[in-house]
Amino acid sequence: MSEVANEAVDTLKQFLAAVMAMDHPKLMSFVDEDAQMFSPLGDYPARLDGRAAIGEQFATMMETIRTQQGGNVNLDPQDLSARELAPNVTLVTFHLHLPGPLHRRSCLMTRGATGWRIAHIHASLASPVGLSNPDPGSEESHLQPTTGDGA
Repeated sequence: MSEVANEAVDTLKQFLAAVMAMDHPKLMSFVDEDAQMFSPLGDYPARLDGRAAIGEQFATMMETIRTQQGGNVNLDPQDLSARELAPNVTLVTFHLHLPGPLHRRSCLMTRGATGWRIAHIHASLASPVGLSNPDPGSEESHLQPTTGDGA
């Protein structure tokens, strides 16, 4: 990994530490004013535009963690990959091993006058393959794997 990519990853790890510490102001200091996010939370199905919208989502997530998990969450990035896309742009992808399906993350990091910041977060859940959908006409049926034999 290049020195530039390492710097971006270090900033991302500081962001994750702020999330684990439940320090909302600190974690939001790592997010660009005009950042965007795709959240895995069902309450936020559309793209979140701007720091304020992303901050609201994190506040909701933190409240859920406090009430349902006693305020404890371990965000240890696994399978981390960082690719320098341009001199001041790095894409960082990783998995979080949390309960449930595989938690996938992609963060686009940009470096400006104030250092590295998160410009985009894509957070998604990978459901296990082979789940059947009892209602093939439902909206979710297009997400199911196909066999290629017309079935």
